[in-house]
Amino acid sequence: MGPVELSAARVVIVHNPAGAEDDPSTSDVLAQVELVAAGLAALGLPFRKLAVAGWKPWASLPAAPGTVVFNLVEAPPGVPHVHPGTAAVFELLGLPFTGSPAAVLSLTTDKLATRALLAAEGLPIAPGGRLDLERPDVLDRIPGPWILKPACEDASIGLEGDPVCETREAALARGRHLAGRFPGQAILAETYLPGRELNVSLLATGGGVEVLPIGEILFEDFPEGMPHVVNYEAKWLDDSFASIHTVRHFPEDPADAALLEKVQGIATNAWKLCGLRGYARVDIRLDEHGEPRILEVNANPCLAAGAGFLAAAEKAGLAARDVVGRILQAALKGIDLREPRPPKQHAGLAVRRTLEPADREPLESLIRATGFFNPEEIEVALELVDDRLTQGEASHYRFLVGESEGRVAGYTAWGPIPGTTASADLYWIVVHPDDQGQGAGAALLAAAEDWMSAAGRTRVYVETSTRPQYAPTRSFYLACAYELVAEFPDFYAPGDGKAVFLKVL
Repeated sequence: MGPVELSAARVVIVHNPAGAEDDPSTSDVLAQVELVAAGLAALGLPFRKLAVAGWKPWASLPAAPGTVVFNLVEAPPGVPHVHPGTAAVFELLGLPFTGSPAAVLSLTTDKLATRALLAAEGLPIAPGGRLDLERPDVLDRIPGPWILKPACEDASIGLEGDPVCETREAALARGRHLAGRFPGQAILAETYLPGRELNVSLLATGGGVEVLPIGEILFEDFPEGMPHVVNYEAKWLDDSFASIHTVRHFPEDPADAALLEKVQGIATNAWKLCGLRGYARVDIRLDEHGEPRILEVNANPCLAAGAGFLAAAEKAGLAARDVVGRILQAALKGIDLREPRPPKQHAGLAVRRTLEPADREPLESLIRATGFFNPEEIEVALELVDDRLTQGEASHYRFLVGESEGRVAGYTAWGPIPGTTASADLYWIVVHPDDQGQGAGAALLAAAEDWMSAAGRTRVYVETSTRPQYAPTRSFYLACAYELVAEFPDFYAPGDGKAVFLKVL
């Protein structure tokens, strides 16, 4: 992927909603947004920032040719599925995006699943397993002391205070606490490893992956009995003892060369096994014998300035623009943004700009056949049909009817917005179930846009519901280069908002 292809990118930095008042593990994304924005500006690439309200990317993403998502969406505490779910939406919308794909995020979000894969492939992991509070025999199978954590949280969520348990009773008590705090989420119990902690940052290259300088976490002046753990306080509470005395260091002693080479090989193998893409970090700890064991595989690690990944990149002589550019290149590998794929066309669909009395019955039949509209919506749709049939050219509504093999396959209705010079409302696109998924909707929309453009109506507005039922509808308009410009919660009814899309022809 060369610089010519990157220059065609129109980047949308997509991130979860966050404010300065949020938990620092959530608000930290704002610092990542600023670093990525600075990198894109340095690369000369156009971009905009998009906070995804309610973690619903399908409701607000543009899909214009050249759009690339820089994915900075993180899951809120206690809702880990948001992370891979968002990537899955990008995949379903056909949008290229940075970082690892949905399946990889799903795997690496689940520490138990990741451990199972790594162990099956012969990579070293810390002794551990799932803690079943009914039958806690895992505490008999692995030596203590134990460190307990929720299986699917990141950012040290669940590692508040002292997560290391010296006794079986303490482990069970902490396990019950975590199970109550994270209902439905498995609890991971691992043997606490007493050795050095190493962070291996990996960044995609044109032909593979580069291991950045390996960082080590030093626990300086920790009093006796205080476990050497990067807990929540160390990561997020800047004025805490744990944060102040947890220091990042890049080992350069020749005596560490063999160890660092071994750790590098383990992390590279984890990258390949897990299918990581773009960038990642593998956290490793040495056991009591000085042997490295994988603690976690972090897909899409934090990109904030001063965080471990950027610190390693800086140590390697890479600026923010270099990191951002290489992450983008990995996302666009094999994709040519300059040649957008045309929408699928319905074979044999004939579109006419007339509405005949004989169309009334088949239009009502196809509206009802979709099973999509409620009785009130059906009544409104037929009112528009009847208005056109009664008023003729004096009607406000323009209809296009699509026919396939002599029968009505779908229709669309639009009209100029009164009081405006160039705006139009697209009221309906309805396609018979037998013709859905074959490009009929796209063909009808394209024909309507041609008519509106010829009439001087170059700003096309579409209003639809925000209910989950209408997710495919919203995705359709996004895929046809419409942009979500407004959303009104509870507009139609409680829990049923209105989404407004715009396309400038």
